[in-house]
Amino acid sequence: MKRRTKRDLGVLGGVLVLIAALAFGNSQLKRTGLAGEFEALREKLEAARIASGIELLKWNIVRETRGNLRNGAVFSEELEAYDGKEVFMIGFMVPEDTFRDVDHFLMLPIPLECYFCSMPPQRDVLLVNLREGETANIMVEPVLIRGTRTLQKGEGVKFFYSLENATFEAAEDGGALTKKRLQLQHMLPSHERDETQLFDGYSEPDPENTD
Repeated sequence: MKRRTKRDLGVLGGVLVLIAALAFGNSQLKRTGLAGEFEALREKLEAARIASGIELLKWNIVRETRGNLRNGAVFSEELEAYDGKEVFMIGFMVPEDTFRDVDHFLMLPIPLECYFCSMPPQRDVLLVNLREGETANIMVEPVLIRGTRTLQKGEGVKFFYSLENATFEAAEDGGALTKKRLQLQHMLPSHERDETQLFDGYSEPDPENTD
């Protein structure tokens, strides 16, 4: 192979690597921006619920947790104070195994797809067990969950914490909830909703109603 041909192929390979790196970087920035949008949305909803008189346990307190599943978690004194107490939290539903008729699920501060090709840090994963005999579907929009906070202490735990005997509703007061489809979706709150997918007890707001 002539020296010039080798050189040209080397340049071409370098260009392809650069293009791939730029595409990867852009996708990371896009996901980072998406995560920021969902963080901002959750914080806005938290502020609205707090203003309405609900005392929320916010994720910044939960995220102070350190440790790993093998050796166990180290909780802050502030979070320890919530152990065994009923709390309200806002987050996004994630299925542990199925999307429909579940009696438990995971809750994260941002949707799962915002973590970009990696598992959420364990401090961001909350196990939610619904009231006995109750089931639900996994929803797209953020939810307000009420339940008893339980810290899982010791070595070899599966989750750092859980909410027991839980119930939930739309995080937005009077808002609609839509069933999450089986594939991962990058759904912003402004996405089109399928009327047949609305959660029982909620309906689309009337666009002509300005009250």
